[in-house]
Amino acid sequence: MKRGAFVAGTTLFVAGGGSAFAQAPLKPIRVGVAEGDDATFPLYAQKAGIFAKYGLDVQFVTMASGSASIAALAGGAVDIAGSSLLPFIEAHNAGLPLAIVAPEAAYNPDVVYAALLVKKDAPVKGGRDLNGKTIASPALKDLNWIATMAWIDANGGDSSTVKSVELVSSAIPAAIEEGRVDAATVTTPRYIQALKTRDVRVLGKSYESIAKHFLFAIFAAQTEFAAKNPDVIQSFGRAIRESTIYCNAHHADTLELSAAFTKIDPKLLADAPRAVNVEYVDPKDLQPMIAIATKYGILTKPLDPQSLLAPSILRPGM
Repeated sequence: MKRGAFVAGTTLFVAGGGSAFAQAPLKPIRVGVAEGDDATFPLYAQKAGIFAKYGLDVQFVTMASGSASIAALAGGAVDIAGSSLLPFIEAHNAGLPLAIVAPEAAYNPDVVYAALLVKKDAPVKGGRDLNGKTIASPALKDLNWIATMAWIDANGGDSSTVKSVELVSSAIPAAIEEGRVDAATVTTPRYIQALKTRDVRVLGKSYESIAKHFLFAIFAAQTEFAAKNPDVIQSFGRAIRESTIYCNAHHADTLELSAAFTKIDPKLLADAPRAVNVEYVDPKDLQPMIAIATKYGILTKPLDPQSLLAPSILRPGM
């Protein structure tokens, strides 16, 4: 697999009178990232020299979706993959030796990260109106797919009647406007762009059909890589934590970075909800996704959230 076009240069960061990392060569790692505002956290860590501060030479590989990122990880094309939690759970359930190494994004109702969109004049008010209709998602059985299904069922519809198609995120709003699909869950900033430039409207907050608060995106590695490189895993976790603290508090300052990555005019995103992250992975924040994956048959039985974490993952107090 070719490395993605979005590969930022790495510069050594030296704080104060010097850094212990200044004398050591940086450890190269390949990190898969998919379109979405949650990519802001690793992108900022690269731009600000935070990865280099912790001894890492990060090379980004752009992915079409979280599912593609997990597939690349399983195939050895990347060392760490950023992905929504659902494809990771599915891969773990299939027996692939993968483990979570850091958080990437969390949902809370104060930040509407995703919205279920339909055409503005579509006669759709509730889940029942989507029975037998066609929905789109970047990958079948991904997070946006399951959020749409859960919303339909929670609002009087029957998701088992729905037809599903795969479309890249950037193509979905146009497909809704043109009537090629009837509905789709779209994440920020793409759905804000769609509301301003397309003939679409918000039908519902589909992620809240999963839970009000949950971790929906993570960074994962192969368990063998994590076991052999615990220092890399902890350095990566520390860099993401430092970037998270900054980005959560400086949305305006990271807007241009997100806009450049998603190739959206920053003027269209000035009032868009921004991704938020947590500093550490709390196993209880994984439970809502495990429960919804079990309900919709992606998991044959529930998993122990603790079993999904790499032993070397950064934890509070470390």
